[in-house]
Amino acid sequence: MTADRRLTVFACVVIVQVACGDMVRNLIGWAGWGVTIGLVVAWSLVELWLRRREVPYPGRPALLFVAMAFVSAFWAGSWWSTLMGAALTLGIAAAALVIATLSLRRLVAVLHWSLQGLLIGSLVFEIVAALWIGPIRPVWHGDIENSDVYWWTHGELFSGGRVYGLMGNANLLGMLALMALIIAAARAFAGHDRRTWPVWVVLSIAMIAGSQSVTVAATVAAIAASGALIVIRFRVSREAYYRAFWSSLSAIGIVVIIGAVLWQSIAEWMGRTPDLTGRLEFWRIVLVRWLYSPVVGDGWMGYWMPWVEPYGGLLRQGSIVFLQAHNVWLDIALQIGIVGVIIFLALQITAMRNAVALIRYGAEHAAVRSVPLLLLIALAVQGFTESRPLTEIGALLLFLFAAGEPRSREGGPRTLPLSVQSGDRGLLGFSSRPRRRGRANRVG
Repeated sequence: MTADRRLTVFACVVIVQVACGDMVRNLIGWAGWGVTIGLVVAWSLVELWLRRREVPYPGRPALLFVAMAFVSAFWAGSWWSTLMGAALTLGIAAAALVIATLSLRRLVAVLHWSLQGLLIGSLVFEIVAALWIGPIRPVWHGDIENSDVYWWTHGELFSGGRVYGLMGNANLLGMLALMALIIAAARAFAGHDRRTWPVWVVLSIAMIAGSQSVTVAATVAAIAASGALIVIRFRVSREAYYRAFWSSLSAIGIVVIIGAVLWQSIAEWMGRTPDLTGRLEFWRIVLVRWLYSPVVGDGWMGYWMPWVEPYGGLLRQGSIVFLQAHNVWLDIALQIGIVGVIIFLALQITAMRNAVALIRYGAEHAAVRSVPLLLLIALAVQGFTESRPLTEIGALLLFLFAAGEPRSREGGPRTLPLSVQSGDRGLLGFSSRPRRRGRANRVG
């Protein structure tokens, strides 16, 4: 196997592993999942060493974040669990640096086929459950109290119920489907998948609808607005773009205010409780817990480990135990305090900056260059009601797009965070390179 092919296989394995960790845990439990993660981390470190001359600079915020995760073991309640969580974060960061050696076009293709493969598998899984098997429980239950309440899927694909997919989580399925939709649409606009793109777009939309996730629905709106602004920026002058941007921002503010005033009626219409399905109480509990150590937190874990106190029973809803704060920023504050929040904010800003740099200076088709920024926006919106962007595929993409050198004095990046290739003109008629007829045509 050639080095390039091995890199592609590595990227596919890592993306699938971090995209559906719940599936692995449902099949072989936490211990088995830990073994598979250990193997992937070891492979990541080996690939990082073999490609040490090719990988980009990880970025100072990423280095500080990983360092903070390890250092927090000194004051954590369970130091060995914190070291496990930190090692997992290090492995994800190492894998992200290796994957960053792919060209942007290849990266988008690997993400496309990996996510669409998971969606196809999820659709088949739900069809089998709905027609022949019925509700499916996880193969592994462990020692979780009242484990009979945990279902992999309820098999309600044809009866109007929520679809859980291979991931065993409707919200995660919906978010992965949204990522797949962003990529499928970008590839269609770039002229890829000329005959099959409607299949991938329809499949993604169907999985989003089946997940019935309010968080994903709000994220879809944010992505639609962001995508429209990107298209406008390629078509109009800088001044006209800023007018459209501030008008859109004002419209969003008005919508948020109206939504807050009418939230109870909106929640009832969507079939949700006004307390965001218990999240308001969850956030209160997490804030109270955070006050015990507000500066440096209780120690890093990432995804809460159920055997570590008090996380195994901190958030309960009936017989169900939740292993996340359902908010990225509260989760960061709880685990590594205000210091961690500042570092994580810097990491987000760095990733966004690099994504904008790709749009401005990349050589690939404009639609494909927009994929990193749209994925990061989706993760940022999801982070208000879910902690998933902090772990697994969210962390991988964040470290991946944050990699790259600082900006030069001229304003451009010294090196792009991903190597790029030129592309063809696509459905929107964008040229594969940014137009250079004056400052008004540069994406800012």
